[in-house]
Amino acid sequence: MISSNIILIIVAFSVAAAAIYALYSIILFQGTSKGEDLQLTTKNILEQVDILYNKREYALVELLATKYLDRVPTHTEVRKFLAKACLEDKKYNQAIKQCNIILEKRPNDIETHHVLGKCYVKKHLLNKAISEYSIVYDKNKRDKEVVQTLAELYTRTDQLYLAVAAYKELVDLTDSPAEIADIQSIIADLCEDMHDYPNAFEAYKARLAIYPKDIDTNKKLAELYIKINNYPMAIETLLLMLSFVTEPKMLLWVFEALVDLYEETKDYEKAIAYSEKLLDVQGSDKFMIRDRIAHFNLLLGKNGDCITILEDLAMMSQNGFEVTIELADAYIKNGEFQKALDRYLILLDKATQKEAKQVNSLIGDMYIKWSLPYLEAEDYTKSLELLQSAMQYSPVNPEVYYQFAYNHYEQKNYSNVVEYMGKALNYDKENTYKVKYLLLLSKAQHELGNFFEEKKALTDLLNIDEKNAEGLYHLGIMYAAHHDIKNAEEALEKAITYDPEMIQAKYNLALIYENTNRDKAKELYMEVLEQDPTFVEAKNALADMSDTGGF
Repeated sequence: MISSNIILIIVAFSVAAAAIYALYSIILFQGTSKGEDLQLTTKNILEQVDILYNKREYALVELLATKYLDRVPTHTEVRKFLAKACLEDKKYNQAIKQCNIILEKRPNDIETHHVLGKCYVKKHLLNKAISEYSIVYDKNKRDKEVVQTLAELYTRTDQLYLAVAAYKELVDLTDSPAEIADIQSIIADLCEDMHDYPNAFEAYKARLAIYPKDIDTNKKLAELYIKINNYPMAIETLLLMLSFVTEPKMLLWVFEALVDLYEETKDYEKAIAYSEKLLDVQGSDKFMIRDRIAHFNLLLGKNGDCITILEDLAMMSQNGFEVTIELADAYIKNGEFQKALDRYLILLDKATQKEAKQVNSLIGDMYIKWSLPYLEAEDYTKSLELLQSAMQYSPVNPEVYYQFAYNHYEQKNYSNVVEYMGKALNYDKENTYKVKYLLLLSKAQHELGNFFEEKKALTDLLNIDEKNAEGLYHLGIMYAAHHDIKNAEEALEKAITYDPEMIQAKYNLALIYENTNRDKAKELYMEVLEQDPTFVEAKNALADMSDTGGF
């Protein structure tokens, strides 16, 4: 019952108010056919719309102003109130219409341009809004609200350079340090978007001058240093953050970033030190961190420390796939090939088809590495035996056949080299090692005296890598052996151009120059001896040239 009474009272009040407004309008605007004096009415209407506008009675302002302007359409001040009331009442098209009527008569009316600019903003006609606000700004460059609006409009229309300029002006118009700090943050973000990193740094540092321990700004500053590869300054910023950051999530980020940076700069000792500190941070992935510590130890050549950690992790993960592979790799680097093989075989027992393929490939690679010490020791039988095992696990690995070929090359079994190199080239589908393979093939063909096959291998090699100095050197030697002096000179000169330290190319070119350009021959012999004072052949050649009056 009480609720019904309240509703009745509200309805009655609304009806009464409407009646009063209607009566007020009628009284205000009634006229006579005799042309009563309107001066009093004009004065009252301006006072009334002003009062009503300030009281936010926008509907009544629209009513009174519209009725008055029907009779006195030239009254600009009343029309301004009508435009502003329509703007506040979200009748933007009507407000724009009224503004345009005013500007037809008063094109320099700044207040109207300002209202029109606000209307365009509300209607998302941003370029038109910028045009109106620019007019207002030209008349008063110290209007903080106008400058801020222009800055926001430039940002929204991707005119970022103008936005930054406007925000910098806004800093000069602002007294509050907190507001200045916020503006500097906006400037920094905009400059980053434009890849204007110097100004971004300046803005971040200006904000930090106000809030030196602002975590988000310090984080962004560190990230920007990382982006431009200024790792020392990134590290310095992160170390500073450790003096005031306490929240675990941010501590994790700081320590992880430091570890990444020390890894990037190959400072593995510090990478280990900060990884160990990271272990104590709440929420850290201790398994992953210890795995990285093992990796850093491996890079430092501390294979034993690496293996100790990985063995522990492998037990924790019940011989987890990735950790076991890392452990096997550490064993290989430590020369413990049998232990690596044992780990791989454990993985094969429970591997998926995809995993088994990867493990078989790794075992093949391991056997290749296992064979190399025996090759160096000229134990060719053991080396070939291990390569046979590699072939069983990785029958299409071109490197297996290359190592077979190299083994036979060392034994001077050049026909076998040609056979195995054909297989290596056939299995190298991506042409990853083709240059290396063609070079060894050309050497074998040279030893066999197969001139055309040697030339073809070297030509194919140089078609892939025209600046390959070793290929050019062997091509030059081949031409020289067949007395094609012009091509020999050209090939050897190119070889030296692409590898100025290639001493054999210099020596052989000097031999050719002895018959064509003795001064150049002398220069090359002297260069050879500067590089290697024990190069007997070059020393003897210089002596011979001296004895025969070559100088």
